[in-house]
Amino acid sequence: MTRSLVIDVSAYQPQATYYSFWEKWKARGIRGAIIKLSESTYWRNQYGAGQIAAAKHVGLKVSGYHFSRFIGDGNRARLEANTAIATANTMGLEHGSALVLDYEERAGYQSANTLSAIIFCNAVKKAGFIPVFYSYSGMRDLWDYEAIYKATGAKLWIASYPTMAGVTQPDYEYFPAISTHTDAWQFSSNAWGEQIDISVDFTGVFTMEEKVTSGGNLDSVRFDGNKLVVNGWFAAAQAQGKPYAFAILTNEQGSQEYGRAQVNITSRPDVPKVYPDIPNGANSGFNANFDYTNQMKGKKLHLIFRYTDDPAGNGNFVDYVSLLDLTKSAANLDNVDTVVFSNKLQVSGWFATDMSLGLNHRFLILYDSAAQHELQRIKYEPTSRGDVQQAHPDIFDSELSGFSGQFDYSSNLVGRQLQVIARFSNDEHGEGNHIDYWFEPIKGPQLPVLDGKSETEVLVHEFSASKADNDLISLKFK
Repeated sequence: MTRSLVIDVSAYQPQATYYSFWEKWKARGIRGAIIKLSESTYWRNQYGAGQIAAAKHVGLKVSGYHFSRFIGDGNRARLEANTAIATANTMGLEHGSALVLDYEERAGYQSANTLSAIIFCNAVKKAGFIPVFYSYSGMRDLWDYEAIYKATGAKLWIASYPTMAGVTQPDYEYFPAISTHTDAWQFSSNAWGEQIDISVDFTGVFTMEEKVTSGGNLDSVRFDGNKLVVNGWFAAAQAQGKPYAFAILTNEQGSQEYGRAQVNITSRPDVPKVYPDIPNGANSGFNANFDYTNQMKGKKLHLIFRYTDDPAGNGNFVDYVSLLDLTKSAANLDNVDTVVFSNKLQVSGWFATDMSLGLNHRFLILYDSAAQHELQRIKYEPTSRGDVQQAHPDIFDSELSGFSGQFDYSSNLVGRQLQVIARFSNDEHGEGNHIDYWFEPIKGPQLPVLDGKSETEVLVHEFSASKADNDLISLKFK
């Protein structure tokens, strides 16, 4: 796989108009330059033409980008596309170069944002440039890249920063697996500690490099009961003559193996569409499952996908390595409220964590944050939360993560700083080995009132009494 480095600059880097700037970065291994040309319909980079000319002079491939502000407005997207195209032509960006739609607005709806992006990218394509869609991995719910790609063929440039410290190379363990069509990854805004955005180009959209001959991706990780299920793809020129395929789980250092499974290769017709030069990419899919054990939980593991000439999975081999994070937790306190007639505090929500394996006793704890001591503890039986499982399939036992319970509640707790703690424990009393989730402090709610009376002074409008066969008196109130 081609892994060439590229940097991007804007107007706040006027030094990028000098040959010396680009000569320095070329000497560091940079092979492409992406210049901010325009923003919305009103802003143009006053240094853009000079930055393009300087990067070209030292032999770098040059691309441009437009910072969008249209937020799901299709008409606005057309106007901004016209601005970007006109600016690119004026500043000397060559036709056939990449012209990027930079989408960073954290607003709007996915369908409208996606349609507007399609309008922009198609206009760029029609104007003779290569459309590229750029955004942050954490914004994936605001757009549908697969739909954008299908409609426009736009390349994908995704941003995700594992660290804010100065870097010189990407840490591929943190590669953002957004799509099999990912063409470039902006992995830092601090290249060499100089506050310069840096990316790695996988397909040559921003650089001029050799053909891509290997590649892979871990597409998904999920739990099915106590099984850890993984799937993805891996293909490489070096895999030829190595007929055996394995998925292997190890610790992060690779010194301890937790599981090994021989896998059957499956069809992946999507891969050669993106990576046509990788041999046998059309037959590169894999899936495997492993028993989830206490050895694994709470750790970061390496998933190794391997081609080898050895039926045992050793011998001559070529590997693709991905990081599996089994330290994940997520939770939400859906509701906290007092209960009429019962002097109870009702709480409900959900809590799921990879560390819950073997911790079969579940508790809710009411904690006084100011006094820093436990007030009450109740045991609960988990309930099914299909919505949580759908949102977090990669967290262990997320389907059975719901909780609900009632604490005793009195007037002396009203207004106090309280916290709800969800706990998984291996002890029937909630001690022993355990994992907790501390929800944000809340102010103890007021006791409910009816007809202006507190729940201990309820006004009764009507009542009736009847005697049962066992001589008990039954009272009914209205």
